[in-house]
Amino acid sequence: MRGAQRSTEWFRIAVCILRWQLLWMVIVIPAVAQKAAFLEKAREAMQLSHYGDAEQSYRKALAVAPTSLEALTGLGLSLQMQGRNQEAIHEYTLALQQRYVPETYALLAAERCKVGELSAAKPMLDKLYREQRENLHVAAIVAPCYLEVDEPIESAVFYRLLVGSKEYPEDLAGVQLAKSLIRSGQIFAEKLSKMPDSEPYMDALRKGSAEGSQAAHEAYAFAAKHSPYFRADLDWTGALELWRQHPNDRALLYLLAVLSTEDAIKEIDEMAQRYPESPYVMEFYADALADQGHGKAAIAIYDQLAHDHPELSDVHYRLGLLYEKREEWEKAEAAYREQLKLYPDDQRAVAHLSRCLLQLEDYEAVRKLLAPVVHGQDVPYWARLNLATADERLGDTQAAIQQLVAAERNPHAGKQVHYQLMHLYMLAGRVNDAKREYMLFQQAAKH
Repeated sequence: MRGAQRSTEWFRIAVCILRWQLLWMVIVIPAVAQKAAFLEKAREAMQLSHYGDAEQSYRKALAVAPTSLEALTGLGLSLQMQGRNQEAIHEYTLALQQRYVPETYALLAAERCKVGELSAAKPMLDKLYREQRENLHVAAIVAPCYLEVDEPIESAVFYRLLVGSKEYPEDLAGVQLAKSLIRSGQIFAEKLSKMPDSEPYMDALRKGSAEGSQAAHEAYAFAAKHSPYFRADLDWTGALELWRQHPNDRALLYLLAVLSTEDAIKEIDEMAQRYPESPYVMEFYADALADQGHGKAAIAIYDQLAHDHPELSDVHYRLGLLYEKREEWEKAEAAYREQLKLYPDDQRAVAHLSRCLLQLEDYEAVRKLLAPVVHGQDVPYWARLNLATADERLGDTQAAIQQLVAAERNPHAGKQVHYQLMHLYMLAGRVNDAKREYMLFQQAAKH
């Protein structure tokens, strides 16, 4: 009897398990199929540059599978391509909570860089450079960021990897490599100038700047006598590797300054010959003219680019940056507004436009511009600071304090927010709060 009862019990358990398995198949298998269908539809939309449609498909996939890494990352990318940077940051952060993926981490770092959160982006970029230096996918995502945080040596390493690859337009990679090398050369020369007994090398660099490459080589013999590591046949990568091991070697710094300039010239000449109609080459020449004080000529090139290459998503934004550099605030404002007409969700343009309006003392316009930004999710740090400045100028001390208190919660808040709050608390007669902010300001200033 007991054996029969036991058999009956196991039969009931087996039937129960089978029922649950069947129910699981009814619920889960269609869900898996649904997710796959939505993801495929999203990928097709992304390939067609239909980013809004892709966003909707990714959201449908997440409704079925809320923790799908692919759907979260894809949604972030679709938002990024629509210029909705803060929303993209939110989705990439959620994706990384599921699992660390270098490419997703790179996308998050790149977005932080784009919205000006450089203090948050920099340690991420350092990690990627240490761990993913040979990863083409990562390089294609983050290479532009290293120039933004003024790490052109790392930028040059990544762009050398990208030139000739299928991960990046070759003319753009070549131009960016040239820019990275030019800035690298400046950094090597700056480091060299601060070292003792560097004058023979600096004389050669100054002569090279005036007379050309051959003149810059005049200290090669001197370098060979005074450094066991210097070799005239070293290329830029080899010299960089040696310098990393011997960072105080003056001859290697001199060699890298020379090679950086020469390689930059070769790279831009090659890109100009191979891609004579490249808008990126034209942008390079425009930026070079601007750096040499020929702002009007540079602006003329950007105006031509805007007319001939409307597919360039950054042309009005970059024109705005050029006007900003010249402190032509009204023209910069017009350029950023044109950018926002074409790309309404471009938060970089919003950030720079708000700064222009502050310079123009149009504080009501700043309020109107930033009101929807600060009432959304994942409010950018810069938006709260700029709005607080406008509120203060308009005499609304309490509103300014409210924005700065919210900005202070940002983990990357700097000393500026504490200083502004200290000032506003004093105006409001809140002496104890002002003292607290002064202490926080002093602590932040030490780091």
